[in-house]
Parts: sequence; structure tokens; C-alpha cells
Amino acid sequence: MSENSEKTLTDALNFAMRSLASKESGERELASRLSRSGFDEALCAEVVARCKASGWVDDTRYAAMLVRSLSRRHYGPQKVRFELRRKGLSDSDITAALTCEEPDWFELAADWLARKSKLSELTDAKGRAKLLRSLLGRGFTQEQARYALAQCLSRDTDA
Repeated sequence: MSENSEKTLTDALNFAMRSLASKESGERELASRLSRSGFDEALCAEVVARCKASGWVDDTRYAAMLVRSLSRRHYGPQKVRFELRRKGLSDSDITAALTCEEPDWFELAADWLARKSKLSELTDAKGRAKLLRSLLGRGFTQEQARYALAQCLSRDTDA
């Protein structure tokens, strides 16, 4: 390698380390950042491969971190899966992360609904339909949304 290309590789590795120090990334996201910063595609691939070999980039770890983050923000499994795919993670990494983390999606949906719903919304059919749509929009399944609604209704009737 010439001195000029070695300097470019060093620059790209330094950029990657600074980038990874500030924010966990997947392979595709890191390659995209490198590319946007003006590094050529072959160099991006080499830097990502080195980062992966050094353990600085790990798509499985990144997927698990995203599952934890998104579930803490009360997103359902469908929304989480969509976001992980959007970040360029493989289906096997996504499945492994969802299996490893195993949030209780039913309780997450019920907790979010308890925080966001008002008693008046639970009493009429239009309000309940609105809350169901809201849960579905957050990526919860029909079954999880119905469970959450039933939990909120039973909690309000017990009170």
C-alpha cells in the first residue's frame, strides 16, 4: 500500500472509532457514515471488516440494544422489527435479539395504554377504537392491543 492510501485507511479507521465512540452502530450504518464522509466504497468495506474483527461493530449486540431501547419507549414487536430492518440488520440478528431480550409485549402495551388513556376514552366505543388503532400504530399485534384494553378496562372498573 502506498503512503497516501495508508493515510486514507488510517483516516477512515479514526473516523470509524470516533463515530463508534459516540454512538453504537451496525455494519451498514457505519459503512453509510463512512461513505457520506467521502471515503470510497472499497475502503468503507475494509474499515467495517476491521471494526467487526476487532469487536467494535457487532450487529447482534446492536440489534439487542435497539430492542431494549425501543421496548422501553413502548413500541411493539412489529414496530421494533421494522426499525431493525430499516437499520439494515439481518433477519437472523433481529430474531436473535427479539428472542434474547424477550420483553413482555402484552404488559408493555397495557402499561403504555394505562399512561395514555383517559377514563372517558375507555367508556365509549369510538374511544376504545381510537386506543386500539393507537396501539396497532405503535407496532403491537391485535391480540396484544386487545389484552391491553381489557387490562385498562378491568383496572378502571376495579377502582
